[in-house]
Amino acid sequence: MMKKVAMIAAAAAMVLPLGLGAIAPAQVETTAFAAAKVAAKKTTLTLISSQKMKKAAYHVKSGKPVLYSAAFAADKAKVTMAKKGTLAGEKTYYATKKIVVKTKATKKAKAKKVTYAYVKTANNKVKGWVALSKLTAGKFMAADGKKVVKKAADKVTSKTYTLVSAKSIKKASYHFKSNNPAVFTGKFAADKAKVTLTKKGVLPDSKTFTATKKMTIKQNKKNVKYLYISKQGWVKASALTAGKFMAAD
Repeated sequence: MMKKVAMIAAAAAMVLPLGLGAIAPAQVETTAFAAAKVAAKKTTLTLISSQKMKKAAYHVKSGKPVLYSAAFAADKAKVTMAKKGTLAGEKTYYATKKIVVKTKATKKAKAKKVTYAYVKTANNKVKGWVALSKLTAGKFMAADGKKVVKKAADKVTSKTYTLVSAKSIKKASYHFKSNNPAVFTGKFAADKAKVTLTKKGVLPDSKTFTATKKMTIKQNKKNVKYLYISKQGWVKASALTAGKFMAAD
């Protein structure tokens, strides 16, 4: 009996290391699979332009825009972007740089140009690149009735001018060459030739805009023309160039 027990114990001692050895590769594969699953997906795009911009406040239009990290190639016009998270709403972000990239064409979509802005929070805890089209110029302001303390410098500036003329025009295409022009809302007085302009932001990059109206106002004792850009607002005519936007490359 003792001899039989000894034989079983010896057999167990021989099998156990083999069993552990068989399990180890499975554990390695599981760990490797998990690492691959959480790895950020990277996309390399053609870099069309890159420039610093005057520090400006922005907030999220809606939803949670994707926030990317970006690695720029040293020897060619390429940038590799990887998702690092999302931007939360109800916060103010500050943009300091922007780039224009060209996406790759797919079976479902054509290649297109996209402008990204480098944004960060005031405390630098959140920072990265986000599509500029997902943001709205200006600081976030609560719209639910809660009291919001505003500094004098943060107040929206409105100014009233004498309206010389205003009329609808045949639809025409425009673009701008440099320095995103300011966009204004226009409130016209009902009983006198006056219009109040309030800045709402700037025109987005790399686009063709459609003008449908024009007006002339008395500004600093001079007649100044403005064009109404569909879905945007009033823009000083001298800041625009007639014709569709064409990529420089």
